Amino acid sequence: MARRYLRGIANPHRMPLRLALEEHLPAVNPLSGAACTGTDTDAFFDGTPSGTELAKRTCMGCLVRTKCLELALDRGDRFGIFGGLTADERRMLRRREARAA
Repeated sequence: MARRYLRGIANPHRMPLRLALEEHLPAVNPLSGAACTGTDTDAFFDGTPSGTELAKRTCMGCLVRTKCLELALDRGDRFGIFGGLTADERRMLRRREARAA
């Protein structure tokens, strides 16, 4: 009976090549290459006007800004600057999206 489900698979006891390769490949960081990598992260969390401006300027030139913002929205981060938006700005964005839906 189990053979019926394995029809078309040459060696069902062996792991498919794609899965075997994935085990040995390093995990891909969706935020690799972010502009904030290697910078002082205190500016992203201190809440002072000068720190906020510095963090936002850093985010404006970032290649993964939208992914960073998307991850922060998915996680519900309540502090810090992610994707160029403060926690209050992200909260307003979520409310706007909820009203539009």
